[in-house]
Parts: sequence; structure tokens; C-alpha cells
Amino acid sequence: MKFSLFFLSILLLASCAAIKKTQVPAEKAAKTSVSSVAAGKYDESFDPLTLEDDDITIRKHNVPVAPQSSAIGKSAPDQTTNAVPDSLMTYKEADGYRVQIFAGRDIQAATMTETDARAVFTPKGLHVYLIFEAPFYKVRVGDFTDRNEAENARDLAKSLGYKSAFVVRSKVRVAQE
Repeated sequence: MKFSLFFLSILLLASCAAIKKTQVPAEKAAKTSVSSVAAGKYDESFDPLTLEDDDITIRKHNVPVAPQSSAIGKSAPDQTTNAVPDSLMTYKEADGYRVQIFAGRDIQAATMTETDARAVFTPKGLHVYLIFEAPFYKVRVGDFTDRNEAENARDLAKSLGYKSAFVVRSKVRVAQE
């Protein structure tokens, strides 16, 4: 057994020593794409804009605009007026308040609560957020810079069945002027 292992290792070393290292001539190396990229020579004629790929689509999701004034309990403003579309609006982040209506570790329960809340609060002009702050998923409503507006939204949420709703300090989106 020892003899066969010794013989096998000698045979392995001898075969490795017999391999001759080959060198590629410089002219041939310059023709390869790796060398030409390193040398700064590469084909710039490809234009991805000329491709006509119908299988790739990019959808833009519109996010409802949060009201600046206290429009809670009133119907949403008419969208057919000369309002700027939400996709063209610019926002800035500011200190403010939101109403938290759910907190839990189950993402399915949080997603269901968010979906239900969107159906209820979006027609009233309030935006719904699903936020993950480890280890909890939280559903929050609104973008308020005034505490009184946030408390009115909390009262609205409680009247709509979200009995554990409360006001939290948060960074909110406000439209830039």
C-alpha cells in the first residue's frame, strides 16, 4: 500500500514537471478581446437604443398626492382640473406626523392591512405606507406637517375600524413649490 502511494505521487510529480509552459506571441495576444480592452481598443458601434425588445416593459406607478390642507373627511379633489400630475410633482422630505394603524411581524397581515387601508384612505386623499423597521412591519397613513391634522386622521382611522390607530412622528413627503 505504501509502495503504491509512493509510486503514484512520483508519477504525479513527474507528469507535472513534464508540462511545458507555452507563450503566446505579442501579435496574437493583441488580437484577443481581453488584451484589446486593456489597451483601450474596443468596438463602440453597438447602440442598445436600436434594439426593439418588446418583451421588456417598464411600468410607472403613480402614487397619490397627499393633501396639504386639512381635507380629511371630505371627498378627494376633482382630478380633471388643472392639477399637476403626480408623476411630474417633486417632493421634499420634512419632519411631520403619520397615523400608524398596524404593527406586526407577519408580512402577509401587513400587506392585507395596507391593501384594505389603500381602498379606504386613498379616496380621502391620504397616502398609505408599508414600512419595515426590524422586526416589525408597520402600516402608516398620511403626510402631515401639522399635529392637529394628524389627530383628525387618527380619529378618522378609529371611526373606520382601526381601533389601535395613533399618531407617530415621522419623515413625511411634502410637495415642493
